[in-house]
Amino acid sequence: MENENKYGITKRPMGSISRMFQAGSGLFLIFFLGVHLYVAHIDFGHPVQFFNQVIQNLRNPWWLLFFIVFVWIITYHALNGVGNIVKDTNIGEKGRSYLNIALIVIYFATSIYGTILSIVVAGMAI
Repeated sequence: MENENKYGITKRPMGSISRMFQAGSGLFLIFFLGVHLYVAHIDFGHPVQFFNQVIQNLRNPWWLLFFIVFVWIITYHALNGVGNIVKDTNIGEKGRSYLNIALIVIYFATSIYGTILSIVVAGMAI
């Protein structure tokens, strides 16, 4: 159940779990960012060479899986953050349920699109 504190702020029971997943996905994003910075800016250097190397890396199943996991986690982190910000405004139960449905639909549509796109790009011949 929801409880309102003396400041009029509504506490949601799932709020702390949502924020814990937000922090956890943020830690994964720090790891992904480190790998990206190493691969993009230290390992290859030249942008054209970098693009060709990214395509070659996507043909490796481990890099493809890495990229797909990255897409799903960054999409979750972004949409969960937006949802938490909007929910902190006390939009009401009906607005919160519509927001949850919209964010879930956007999450799956974006993640599936990113997965399909990465698989198609991995199959491209240069």
